[in-house]
Amino acid sequence: MNSILEKNIKALASGVNEPLALKLQNYKKSQRFVLNNKFNIYDKNFETFIYDNDFISEELNCSFDNFLAQTKHYPFICFYGIANALLIKNLTPYYKRIFVFESEIELLHLALSILDLSEELSSGKIHLLDITEEKVNIQFLILFDMKGVFEYLNLFELFPINSYYKKFHNETYQQTLNFALANITLLIRNLHYKLDVLFLVYDNILCNIPTMLENIPFQRLIAQRKNAFDTAIVVSAGPSLTKQLPLLKKYQNKVFIFCADGALNILLKEDIKPDYVTNLDYDDLTLKFYKEQDDRILNILAIGTNHNVAKKISNKIIILRDDPFYKNLGLNDFGYIDTGTHVSHFSYTLALALGFKNIIMIGQDLAYDEKGNSHSESFALGIDYESTANIQKIKCLAYGGEGEVLTHIAWNDYRIKLEYLFACNKEVNFYNATEGGARINFTKEVSFKNACETLLHKEKPKFENLKPLTKNRSAKLIAKFFEKLKQDKQTCENLLNDAKALKEALNNILSKDIILPLEFLQNVYQNISTFNEILNNSAFLEDSIGKALIFNRGFNTSKVLKMHLNDEREHLYQLILAYKEFLTFFIQNLKTKYEIIQKYHYQTN
Repeated sequence: MNSILEKNIKALASGVNEPLALKLQNYKKSQRFVLNNKFNIYDKNFETFIYDNDFISEELNCSFDNFLAQTKHYPFICFYGIANALLIKNLTPYYKRIFVFESEIELLHLALSILDLSEELSSGKIHLLDITEEKVNIQFLILFDMKGVFEYLNLFELFPINSYYKKFHNETYQQTLNFALANITLLIRNLHYKLDVLFLVYDNILCNIPTMLENIPFQRLIAQRKNAFDTAIVVSAGPSLTKQLPLLKKYQNKVFIFCADGALNILLKEDIKPDYVTNLDYDDLTLKFYKEQDDRILNILAIGTNHNVAKKISNKIIILRDDPFYKNLGLNDFGYIDTGTHVSHFSYTLALALGFKNIIMIGQDLAYDEKGNSHSESFALGIDYESTANIQKIKCLAYGGEGEVLTHIAWNDYRIKLEYLFACNKEVNFYNATEGGARINFTKEVSFKNACETLLHKEKPKFENLKPLTKNRSAKLIAKFFEKLKQDKQTCENLLNDAKALKEALNNILSKDIILPLEFLQNVYQNISTFNEILNNSAFLEDSIGKALIFNRGFNTSKVLKMHLNDEREHLYQLILAYKEFLTFFIQNLKTKYEIIQKYHYQTN
């Protein structure tokens, strides 16, 4: 292995792209591609050079100019094909990030043997995506959801790096483009989540934190029960659940049962007592699931759970989400976990946090059954609760890998997020014993009977009841929280005042019926850049609301970048207009967040 390739592989293995590093390290060359002394590559299969053999420098220079012109001011650019990597290396000073999709491992091997890209790979300036990698979908979602990338998703284009890829790899290019656009759409859909819902969740959070601090700390659960048993069952309320209940009842003393709130009354009706019930719904509709309660059941609630539900439920733990916003609260005993966006996801992450090595899934259909039902019999909201929902229906691969089933776009998003979760926890065995619904990748499809007979042999242990903090300790933490809320109120006020002052200044500038000189516009935009830095570095904006606001900023900026304006004065003028539009949106929504804080602020006085 030459020293350049070794450095590049080491950079990939440092955590940026370990699967590709291992693949390159173990790769045995097929000799399909041959490198000549001009750094050109000959493809024996198609009997052609990747670049024109006589004019490689001219072609590279022309491509360099064309790509810069097509993506002027873009923060990132995406290529299909690595070629010899010379063009990519030359373009790195002009973009914050370059994403390269490639299907030929030998071309990646050759390119990384020619050029030292180790610094760019280590820093994240260049990202290589092997589109034949099993987990490329997961890698894509991670990379394009990064800070500095997600707000510009509307700029996504996938450029074949040269005519060789257009001519000889067009089918794979189209498949890659479709794959990328599907994931971009998913990310944008999540970022476009209705702000009114996010505000309801935020209101629940502020109301629930004092309740959380008066109940059992999550870390006490972890300390007492982590790694105490190997196997768990996660029960969801899909239409296939009914047929699994007799076997679940038979084995319930030999396995820990994690139950989505919607399946609770279904299990209790069959005299099955789950060990943990999870809930994260922001509205109080889920109160119907808790008509019957049992103190032997431990209720695990997300911090954004509806506050009326949280107050009514007994024997509970409320958990902070695993993201920077909540960690800034400094309430470590009560966090942290990735609750996801649907309740079964929460059950899986809870089981992972408790150290279970085998997780059996039942009722996880994520699809309608053959009768068009969305949920199991005895589901409190009705077996056809989502059957008439006004949401786009689509088809996906069925459980077992044969044929298709009808699902809807939200369920399909949930499925992709579950696949992401399972792929990131490869040391755990996920057994999909749903025996129906949609196929979920990164799981082992088995019959529920086989899973029970193979894995469930010994009685599960019993634990002593967990206790909350002392009243004195709880009171101190509540006081600490309200002090942090006071600080957040001040931060919110400062951001609002700065945003209003900047918007007023932009209004005054843009209202003038004169042609504004370039130097003046540059100074104005420098003020915008200064405010952007404040937003980018604000921990207060690291929650879901903040992310939605920042996405709106990028959305407005992207509309201007897509104009491809060559006149710098006009380009800056349009950017300032777009930023004023963003500020209107920002101020309106930040004011709503401020009003929610203000509602609870009286308790700090």
